[in-house]
Amino acid sequence: LGTFPRPDTRHTDVMIVANENPRSGVVTFHFSPASGVAEANTRIRLAATQDVIAVAKMNDGSFFMASKQVKVTIGGCGG
Repeated sequence: LGTFPRPDTRHTDVMIVANENPRSGVVTFHFSPASGVAEANTRIRLAATQDVIAVAKMNDGSFFMASKQVKVTIGGCGG
């Protein structure tokens, strides 16, 4: 997995993973030049505090990964 992608590349696929969930593969987005702006959003129900990972496949065949820890609280409202 590479460092931040070069300016002349674009992502063709983005997969979101939450390893601590019963089904870790949350969603995969596919983009093409016809997509226009490669932008997407989703909501995820998490089973526990965990890293949520995004893996992007670039049009040159390279991959880029980023992760962020998401804290899950009891009741979902900080309680």
